[in-house]
Amino acid sequence: MFFRQLSVYRLETAVSDFDALAEKLSEKPFMPTRAQQVESVGWETAIGENFVHDTDEAARIALRREERSVPAGVVRDEAENRLRARNGDSGEPTRAERVAMRDAVFLELLPQAFPRQAVTQAIIDRKHEQVWFDTVTANKIERLSNQLRESLGQWRMVPLLAGQDISAHLSAWLLGTPPEGFEIGEAAKLVDLREGGTVTVSKLALPDPHVIAHLHEGMKVDQLELIWREQIRFTLRADGGLTRIKPTDLLETDPNESIDDADQQLDADQRLMVEAFRRLINDLQHVLQTAENPAR
Repeated sequence: MFFRQLSVYRLETAVSDFDALAEKLSEKPFMPTRAQQVESVGWETAIGENFVHDTDEAARIALRREERSVPAGVVRDEAENRLRARNGDSGEPTRAERVAMRDAVFLELLPQAFPRQAVTQAIIDRKHEQVWFDTVTANKIERLSNQLRESLGQWRMVPLLAGQDISAHLSAWLLGTPPEGFEIGEAAKLVDLREGGTVTVSKLALPDPHVIAHLHEGMKVDQLELIWREQIRFTLRADGGLTRIKPTDLLETDPNESIDDADQQLDADQRLMVEAFRRLINDLQHVLQTAENPAR
């Protein structure tokens, strides 16, 4: 278990008791959608029967969402077919008739829709007053935060790297030298804010002369693959999100340690991830908040 994406926020709401949090989350467990239900959202256990899994003051929680979706085009076409069969040559149906028929068709087809599920995890790091989401998708972050707010009564947070011109730093690292502890990887995405064009490169040794030429022409770095202390490879985005996170062979548990129990393995994986992410986030804060003025 290792987050493949990461969005980091600074907590403005204290979470002092993980046992109380677990009790609150258990009051709204995930339940599958019923036949006429479009969506169901609820908490699922993080490990065993526990809704919160705490390792070194960092608690992991998981929100599951199930959705039944009927394609709008299918609903529209079926509704029009039924209206034509019912009205014959009596004239065009009114807007109200079309809306009513589409609603009726949607409700009829909904129980036949295949339900799709997705899980969003988060870790509340009490030691550093942060919360980490395993996604960079805004609506998933908002959905989990809203559910926490409903359970806790209040929940406030702000992006940790808000106000940082990350794109300028990424450009400076490509044009010059990456900060200590970081290496430039083999992928990047550049954007032209004036023309709206993009250049995406992968599996290319960077910095590459062609990429540098685009930067000199005014393009900005929107995403850049980095390697942190030879332990984690990831892509840093201009909005502060991390994607394509992949630990290297240098970041691993004791190779001589044998774990047969799935929950014990999950616990060990979480401890490893929490320790690594704490150091990675701290290093990112330091290099992005440096007093030096990045090249533009």
